[in-house]
Amino acid sequence: MITLPRRLLEEILSHARREAPKEVCGWLAGRGARILKVLPVPNAAKDPHLRFRMDPEAQLRTMHEIDDGGMEIVGTYHSHPKTPPIPSPHDRELALYPEAAHLIVSLAVPEPQVRCYRIAPEKTVEIGLLLDP
Repeated sequence: MITLPRRLLEEILSHARREAPKEVCGWLAGRGARILKVLPVPNAAKDPHLRFRMDPEAQLRTMHEIDDGGMEIVGTYHSHPKTPPIPSPHDRELALYPEAAHLIVSLAVPEPQVRCYRIAPEKTVEIGLLLDP
C-alpha cells in the first residue's frame, strides 16, 4: 500500500490535464510507502502522444533533489491520455525498479482513473493506494 496526500494527487492530475494529449511523467518522493513530494520530469519521448521517457538530465537533477531533501524514490508516475491505467508493454520495459510504485493516471474517461502497480520482469501486481486528506 502506498499513501498519497490528495493535494499531491491533484498536482499529478493537473500536470496530466495540462499536457494532454501528451503523456506526462515524474518521480514520487517520500519515506517508506508515504509519498511526500511529486517531481514532474519532462517527457523526452520521440512521440510523447504515445509513450513517455523521462528526460535524462532532468531525471538525474530531480533524483539529486530527492536525495538532498532527505527523501527516497517511492516510485514514478505517468499518464495515459487515451487508454486505461494499465501498464503497457512499453511501461513494463521502462520499469527498472521492481520495488518502486508505478502510478498511472488515465484521462480516457471524463473522471480520471488512477491505479498503482509494482512491475517486475516476471509479473505486475496492482497495489493499494491510500489517499490522505
